[in-house]
Amino acid sequence: MREIQKYIHKVQYYETDQMRVVHHSNYIRWFEEARVDLMEQMGMGYDRMEELGIASPVLGVEADYLRMVRFGDTVSIRTRMKEYNGIKLTLEYEVTDENTGMVHCRGL
Repeated sequence: MREIQKYIHKVQYYETDQMRVVHHSNYIRWFEEARVDLMEQMGMGYDRMEELGIASPVLGVEADYLRMVRFGDTVSIRTRMKEYNGIKLTLEYEVTDENTGMVHCRGL
């Protein structure tokens, strides 16, 4: 098991619908932001990977939506390396409310 990296995101109005609820597609964007942040923290940001000739395509994504997130909420996206076999990297994500600690979404 690898160390968990925490990424903070404050929900923006444009990420929500008329009821101020975050649209489901934005969770996937947050996973991407958290993944890029994790790779930078590991010294392997996209600039560095490109310099080394490494491509990093996303082959799949999953999300289990447990609770709504609303405009103005601050969430933390915790990213953990689930598996790495030298070729394929699998990450796990957990979106929690920064104030209450409640889990709102989990993903791969």
